[in-house]
Amino acid sequence: MQPQHLTLVRDFCVYHNVEITFVETLVSQDLIVTTTIEDSLYVETGQLPQLEKLVRLHQELDIHPDDLDVVSDLLDKLENLKSEVVSLQNRLRFYEG
Repeated sequence: MQPQHLTLVRDFCVYHNVEITFVETLVSQDLIVTTTIEDSLYVETGQLPQLEKLVRLHQELDIHPDDLDVVSDLLDKLENLKSEVVSLQNRLRFYEG
């Protein structure tokens, strides 16, 4: 029986048309975490957006699975910089007004 907060990796792979080895590569790069229950591999539902993002990068941009850790890291840094810019703009508006 499958716990409510977990998604079977096999079902995810079938739905997104990727091999299970793709997910195993992501696990080996510490991009996602999986859980094994009764010889079945599961991923937490909270990680599905990140996993789907990595699948899109792989399929749509043809990024090799071994390079996804670098791309993911760069995208995270970009998001952090965007947040910092917004924060600094808000502080600047405060002092200008």
